Amino acid sequence: MGITIDNLVAMNLLFAGHGTDTPTGLLAHNADKTAFGLADFMQMDAVSAMTAFNLDATQYGAIMMWAGAWLTDVSSLPMVLKGGSGVMTASAFVNTTFGAADPINGGYLTNSLNLGGGWGIIGASLGAPAVDLTPEQSGNLLYGPLGLTTSAGAAIFLFGELSGQTPPIDFTTMQAGPQMEWNASTIAALYGIDVNAASAVRALMMGPIYGETTASFVPGYLMSTFGTTPYLTQPVSAWLHGWHDPVSAYLASGNPYDMTVGWASLETNETYYGSDGVLNGDGTSYTVCTGESSTCDKGESILEDGSNELPWHNTQMAIATYGLIGVEYLDGATGGFLTGDGDKVDVSGYAVVPVTCDATGTVEGIPVNICTASVDATTRSIQAKNLKTFTLLDATPSALPIFLGSDITLKSEKLSGLIIAGESTTTFYLDTRQNTNMTTAPLMSDLTKVFNIKSSSTIGADDADTMESSIVTNQETFAYWTNFDHPVDYLTVLFYLGAVLCIGNGLRLMMGAEEESAEETQVEKHDEAPVELNEAASE
Repeated sequence: MGITIDNLVAMNLLFAGHGTDTPTGLLAHNADKTAFGLADFMQMDAVSAMTAFNLDATQYGAIMMWAGAWLTDVSSLPMVLKGGSGVMTASAFVNTTFGAADPINGGYLTNSLNLGGGWGIIGASLGAPAVDLTPEQSGNLLYGPLGLTTSAGAAIFLFGELSGQTPPIDFTTMQAGPQMEWNASTIAALYGIDVNAASAVRALMMGPIYGETTASFVPGYLMSTFGTTPYLTQPVSAWLHGWHDPVSAYLASGNPYDMTVGWASLETNETYYGSDGVLNGDGTSYTVCTGESSTCDKGESILEDGSNELPWHNTQMAIATYGLIGVEYLDGATGGFLTGDGDKVDVSGYAVVPVTCDATGTVEGIPVNICTASVDATTRSIQAKNLKTFTLLDATPSALPIFLGSDITLKSEKLSGLIIAGESTTTFYLDTRQNTNMTTAPLMSDLTKVFNIKSSSTIGADDADTMESSIVTNQETFAYWTNFDHPVDYLTVLFYLGAVLCIGNGLRLMMGAEEESAEETQVEKHDEAPVELNEAASE
């Protein structure tokens, strides 16, 4: 590099923090080999780097150019120094060691297809030959269109491993297509490698990389870098209304401890619980039918934030998951009234299910239809609602295996359809099966209750009296006026009084007419001349 550096300074520059959680030296890494000092050095500004390693401007400039040239393949290692020929760049080293032997140090890297020499010796690989891919094959496997280090490639590979099938993709066009069984032969065909190497890829990805223990790369990285844990225990209020996720915060701002971002919740509140006022979205706008249009029923929910699609079961999600999560519509969901024909209920945004009315009863003396609705927990994964990444991850089994079940009873006034009473029990479940066994829908025995929410509401006595007067009484043919809730009721009373008076007057007139008729008959009898009867004398 054309510079002179004191030995102590050089040792610190190369190995500072080696084996610790915060490696900073150019050759240093943490114990899990998930954090590297070279990356930290490259992110430092000049002043910070010179201060940290006691370098002058000339030394820093030369070291920065050398490190940058190595990372970008501008500089290379002459292999003659290792008894070989040619040169080795950083990229060539990665591609070579991932699918074959280490050309510099010999042997095999731990996080490689040969598993540090374990492939062919341990587990199901016993007797299999060592993997020996070309650098070009490894490069395509790592960074190609379906590369394991790319978000799309990793998502497809994990979906296959956890579901047992490929996503519904035509891999020649990357558009929707038929699903295929996910096995070593399928992987070999997709990546252009042999079946032995494909089997090694599966072992590496689902063991040392994405395994479930802290020894695996991803869990170890998340735990050591962000302080996360495999399981989170917190109050129900936090689960429902807000908790802080350091990984989400890091992805949003680059700082896992940034408390202004990285919040999540199962339910929606104005602000996240415990967030000191961080808003939970911009609120939701609902459009409800007033009954004045013939295209919808009174009280029916029409739109949510301008769309008639459930926000996490919408067109965007269907496209992102290649149709694995379909579109569900809010059409017909009640906003407070039931029509008795095609009614649905929106279960707090988790599902839209049909309502069945098959019984009758009374509430506070008001005749009602008794209706029910339910959500089957074994068929209702709410993973996509909670993740909502709008990627294939939302449809990947076991990514966040939370399910929801609900039983709902609604009681609606018979004449108007207004819901005046109801109750529901909604339960959140966790699928406890091994993550690789979640390729099928769970049985109830596979689900463990996390918590449930019970709610109920009934019209108050005063409101019930008002409703009975306003609706029930007003529908009675002859007694609708008895509650005196409208000016017409008073007119009705006057009509009734008038009718009674008319009837009474009619009776009086009829009785008077009968008396006059009787008197006239008597007078006529008195006016008739007497008739004398003379008995003739017989001679």
